[in-house]
Amino acid sequence: MSRATAIRVAIIVAVIVILEMVCQLGWVRPGLLTPPTRMVTELAALMQTSVFWKSVWISAHSIVIAFVFAVIVGSVIGLLLHSAPRVRESVEPLIASYYALPFFVIYPLLIVLLGMNHKPIILIGFLYAVMAMIIGVLNGLDRIPTVLRRTGQTYRMSGPQQALYISLPAAAPYIFTGGKLAFGYAITGVLGSEFILADSGFGYNIAFAYNNFDDKKMYAHLLFLMIVISLVTILIYRAERAVEHRSGTGRISGDRAAASRLSKFVAAGAVALILLVLWQWAHVVVGREALASPATTFAHFITLVQTEQLWFQATETFKALGLSLMISCLAGALLGALIGISPMAIKVASPMLVTLYALPKVTLYPLVLLFFGVGLAAKVVFGAMYGMIPMMLIVINAIQSMNQVLPKTARVLRLSKAQTLGTVVIPAMIPELVTGIRISFSITFLGVMIGEMFASSRGLGFMLMNSININDTSTMMAVTMMVAIFAVVINASLLSLEHAVTRD
Repeated sequence: MSRATAIRVAIIVAVIVILEMVCQLGWVRPGLLTPPTRMVTELAALMQTSVFWKSVWISAHSIVIAFVFAVIVGSVIGLLLHSAPRVRESVEPLIASYYALPFFVIYPLLIVLLGMNHKPIILIGFLYAVMAMIIGVLNGLDRIPTVLRRTGQTYRMSGPQQALYISLPAAAPYIFTGGKLAFGYAITGVLGSEFILADSGFGYNIAFAYNNFDDKKMYAHLLFLMIVISLVTILIYRAERAVEHRSGTGRISGDRAAASRLSKFVAAGAVALILLVLWQWAHVVVGREALASPATTFAHFITLVQTEQLWFQATETFKALGLSLMISCLAGALLGALIGISPMAIKVASPMLVTLYALPKVTLYPLVLLFFGVGLAAKVVFGAMYGMIPMMLIVINAIQSMNQVLPKTARVLRLSKAQTLGTVVIPAMIPELVTGIRISFSITFLGVMIGEMFASSRGLGFMLMNSININDTSTMMAVTMMVAIFAVVINASLLSLEHAVTRD
């Protein structure tokens, strides 16, 4: 066992011992937290029942299907977008805003199209996973050194040969990272949908136990989920090391031609038109009971904008988003920097952070409600849970990939750690920090919306959930459109800032 692994195991054991002591000594009220020994006992009993393993099979089957289709479709779309840079630049704000969209609102539409079964849940898992794969493919293809492409041209390789012998091997680490994230998002989408919408599956079991005040079963299911995700993370980490190499570059290649504003506008208009046509077609197929038409949605949106109620709910959402984003970015950047400057801390913390990030946050909402109640605090915690770890991982990766001349120069100048952090590390990380803020914004926004859907009686997420419960498709689509427009505008601004910082 390596030293990093030993430290990691010691931390986990210490946390378990502290939790056991806190519960056994009565420092938390009964029902709020279950001792780890009781979790293990309850889990052992559950694992002896066929019902438990049936729910595991249902969820695992759905996750695998969603993941496989996400890998295939995401790879194809990524290749097409990489071959059409002007179209890609036009849809970049939409790609950046993708994870801010609450896909759960289309569940009624999916039921009409696919029936009352597990297919809608698989499709939601696919929708969450596919964008991670697209981004992974784009990042991998962007970072292929120009010299490798020119070498293939020198040897007169055909397109398929260059793809097989140059592009895919050079982009493999980034594509693998996209697949890893896609798998995590497939788990999140499937279990989250089961938790919220289904009547079977592992996520449903967690929700059922919580709703029936069966804390022992709820914590036992969460324990099993954490164990499985930890084991999968370890396997993925080992597989990732097998494909890791240094043939790629840390910077995006400069082969992409900058699109003019007119071409961007035309491409963005074409994408918007396609989406509207698909929206109208879906409305015609399923009817207004499942999906409001674009015209009806726009008319209802204009009506809502003129009401004080909408702006009151929007203010509640934006207040929670601001607090969550501030916590995610500041705390995430600080903790990431503290971990990143210590090689041993990186080895110890990185696997634990990846495991926590892969854990479906929506299944933890009973714990958040138990500890923070229904209100602003719960929403802020939800948002911070989603956004903090990505910020930490981005900062850690930025420090790891930093030009080693910079810290060596700081040591030569005998700068203290605080001086090195403030005058060398942070200025060198500004592009990555802007990227981290952009990514944390979308994911934090999603966390706040989910928190409002299930842990609040105010906000746009509450409006969405209420409209789903009463099947008010006009309000549901109008609020979703408002959320999408807000996310796209903010992400477009952050993308412009990111490009400007990168150029500088």
